[in-house]
Parts: sequence; C-alpha cells; structure tokens
Amino acid sequence: RKNGELFWEEAHIAPVFDSAGTVLQYIAVKLDITDRKKVEEQVTHLAQYDALTDLPNRTLFSELLLQALALAQRENNYLAVMFVDLDRFKPVNDTYGHAVGDLLLNQVGKRMRDTVRLSDTLGRVGGDEFVVLLPKVEGPSDALLVAEKLRLALEMPFTIEDHVLQISACIGIALYPEHGLDEKTLFQHADLAMYHAKQRGRNAVQLFDGQMVEVS
Repeated sequence: RKNGELFWEEAHIAPVFDSAGTVLQYIAVKLDITDRKKVEEQVTHLAQYDALTDLPNRTLFSELLLQALALAQRENNYLAVMFVDLDRFKPVNDTYGHAVGDLLLNQVGKRMRDTVRLSDTLGRVGGDEFVVLLPKVEGPSDALLVAEKLRLALEMPFTIEDHVLQISACIGIALYPEHGLDEKTLFQHADLAMYHAKQRGRNAVQLFDGQMVEVS
C-alpha cells in the first residue's frame, strides 16, 4: 500500500487484441483479498495447533515426527519421543474449576517450552497429556536428562489467581531406532513407558523396555 504496508492481491489479467490478432495491451482486474487470506491462515492454524496452549496438536506433531524420522534415518542418529501425563490435575479442575485448570495447562505448556531445547518440539495431544519430540539425541542418557529437567520443572509450584498449585508429571520415553522405526510404534511405546511410570507412583520418568509389552 502507499503507506508501505503489505497486502494480498488477487489479479485477473487478460490481453486486448486488435483486428489482426496482435496484443495491444493487457487489462488487469485486481482485488484486495487480505481479509480472506487472514481467515484462511486462522483456519489452518486452528487445524494444526491446540487452541488453549497454541502448541502443535496431534496432527501437526505427527507430521513433524515423520519429517524428523526421515532425517534421523538419513543421518543415522537417535530420536526420542516422550509422553508427558500430569499428576493430580483432575483435583485442580474439581476444586477450582475448569477455568483455573485451563490456565494451569497454559502455564504448563509455557514452562515445558522454556525447559526443552530450541530444536525440540512440544505438543499437546489432549486433556493433560503432552508430547515432546527430541529430533536428535546422543542416546538414552541424553533423552533421560531432558525428561528429568521437565520432571523437575513441573514439580515446582504454579501460582494461578492467588492459588498455589502443586502438580507433577509422569514421563515415558521411546527411542528411534531401539524402540521403534515408525511413528505409530514410537507413540505406543512412549505411552506404554508413561503408563509404567504411573504404576511406579507419581512424578517419575521411565524409558521404554521391551519387557513392558509382556506385563502390560
């Protein structure tokens, strides 16, 4: 625009011919579609991101995991997927209401995002369940270190509307290629490891073990 602002424009251009068929000029009909593009971008964003925390949802997280798996296969490096399930979240909802619960989930997302590395991806897949993608790790100890940082961060109190809330989390970890070669298997094994962390009690980190399939 004249003020330097960028905008979206749709242009339909057609030639004008003389009697001999020679192009004399072109006529362009232009339409400002900035508002339409903004709506399209909002719809796309809502389809890929969690409305509450603005983190990638399951659909986008799965797409990013597939891309990371292809890169890990080419570069022959480890990749880690984590399932994070909050402890004692339901009592917060029951005691203080869903509005406070939503604010807590939002703060949980921000705290986790501040804890993981810039190269890592954090997503929310529903309720009080989050997922983390570490696209490149040196091995199990590296993934466990990140998980432990997340666990410690989430056991610190949250202050919401003058309420001091204490929660924690159970975290399950699955590694590519040791624990799975595809998205579905890694999701299942990380979820299973998280379930076993729950069985051990609250506030725990668990790396997937092949024996878990037999005892679950």
